[in-house]
Amino acid sequence: MILARHADALFWVGRYLERTEATVRCLDYAANSIIHLRSDEARIEVEQLIKTLGLESVAAPLGSLGGRRQLFAFLLSDTANPGSVLSAVTAIRERLRSTRERIPIELWEEANGLYLRFREFGDIELPPERLHETLLMVRRACLAISGVLNEGMRRDEGYEFILIGRMIERSVFTVGLLVAGYTDPRGAIDATRMLRLTSSLQAYHRRHGHAPDPEGVVRYLLAGTDLPRSVLSCLLRAEESLRGVGSVAGALDGPRRRAGLLRARLELGEIEEAMAQEPLPVLSELHWDLTEVASEIAAGVVPPLGFPTASSEYLRPGGARWDAGPMPAGPSAEPGRGLSPEIDP
Repeated sequence: MILARHADALFWVGRYLERTEATVRCLDYAANSIIHLRSDEARIEVEQLIKTLGLESVAAPLGSLGGRRQLFAFLLSDTANPGSVLSAVTAIRERLRSTRERIPIELWEEANGLYLRFREFGDIELPPERLHETLLMVRRACLAISGVLNEGMRRDEGYEFILIGRMIERSVFTVGLLVAGYTDPRGAIDATRMLRLTSSLQAYHRRHGHAPDPEGVVRYLLAGTDLPRSVLSCLLRAEESLRGVGSVAGALDGPRRRAGLLRARLELGEIEEAMAQEPLPVLSELHWDLTEVASEIAAGVVPPLGFPTASSEYLRPGGARWDAGPMPAGPSAEPGRGLSPEIDP
């Protein structure tokens, strides 16, 4: 058995770990691409990255982030941005600290070490010459944490909740990336960009050759059976883990069935057929469904009490407002779009 607060904390560890990796990949791509673009193209690229990460509403009050320096400060070390790397690294460390009796000591050491190395930046602007060094450090630390999870953690309920969080967050990011690609004001889908931002470029080349086809890339990222980062692969693994914790958390039967339906639609080609007519509405609906699954899991792990003391938990960067104050019990007014209750029973 696993305590509800432990299951909730480990679920968010998985989400924040995957979110950290995705943000670092976006920053690494931006560091290599924006510097070569004209000012108007650089502004569009920045807007696309913010949209991909779901941070439009968080970035809106700051005005233009067209500058390379402002973008990196916002996504890397801005403590006021709940989707920044620093915010995610801090959240990983705090949730692992509250579950130390359930995790390998090496996992805590890796996460705590990353936090201590990264904490020095805070709100301080990162010097350009240290950017690549910092991104590489964070990415390697995330890989080390993943390695300890895969090789050193018992395959118990705690492990399953971390895996569920990672797979749900990964699928939400991938579909968000596709939605952003179809709404690119430049009028063309950059297939290579999509593959780079999902660490899928080499896998695609080995399977399909070295000339990425936009429609083929979209199909591969959605339903590639040999790609661990495809939405289909993520849903398969999430569904299996949700089934594994079903006896522990019966409230998760609903999101498990919903994830299974989405997996079946991808597996049987139903979503691909629908996209042939209207790709953007279909992808937007899929993105909404995935965030709904995430919201239902978060609510099912720690069901609302009669008179709980609740604090806001950032479900997905962007979407709804960010409010760190008290909130009523029960699911958010708009499930899966912004906030979800994190309740201490």
